Amino acid sequence: MKKSIYSLMLFDEIVEKIDQMAYVNYTNRSQLINEILAEHLGLVTPEQKIQTILETLKENFSDTLSVSQVNKNSSIQFGKSLKYKYRPKVKYSIEFVGVGGQKYAVLKISSRTKSVELNHHFDEFFRIICELEAKHISKDEIIYETSANHKFVREFRDEGSVSRDVKEVSSLLTNYLKMIDAAMDIYFEHEGSDVEGDIKQLYQNYLDSKHQPPAKTADTRMLTRTASAR
Repeated sequence: MKKSIYSLMLFDEIVEKIDQMAYVNYTNRSQLINEILAEHLGLVTPEQKIQTILETLKENFSDTLSVSQVNKNSSIQFGKSLKYKYRPKVKYSIEFVGVGGQKYAVLKISSRTKSVELNHHFDEFFRIICELEAKHISKDEIIYETSANHKFVREFRDEGSVSRDVKEVSSLLTNYLKMIDAAMDIYFEHEGSDVEGDIKQLYQNYLDSKHQPPAKTADTRMLTRTASAR
């Protein structure tokens, strides 16, 4: 959908009510009016699609990850304690970037640790993931920034576009994050010792899941079976 600027004559009382509703719903006047009109006309805006995806992700991870923040029509953040020594924290963030109907999902993984040893493990873990990903995606969709708090960035420019079916995007992001989360558990639980085969299998399970119908509920469990079986 393309947005343009229009001039409208509205009653002041209506605008006042709209502003109150926008404040309560953490949005702005234009966005709320857009959503109200879209709903009345039976249309779905890119922002509404994004919000549906975020709510689905929140539900799908309700029993495994802690939701630390949800920004309406924009992003969601999860917190996690690693299975490693002093239980360091790691943050998963899925946000939608771009303009209008061209927005797409981006996953960011980061940790604020200053431990040289732990950052070495992050380097090694994401090296494994990057090598697996390099065989299947464009090289500019995945970034591992060792110089910036060891931040891992994975873009989904095509498969995670809001122009696609909401269930497909939700399923893709759910399965990918479950794969990363399970792989990270395996890696740090065993401190990187002889785990590449298990991580490769988890990644293959993720690839296989892309060819299956989108899950209807939060019961997407196939990617954690290898981890639980160890």
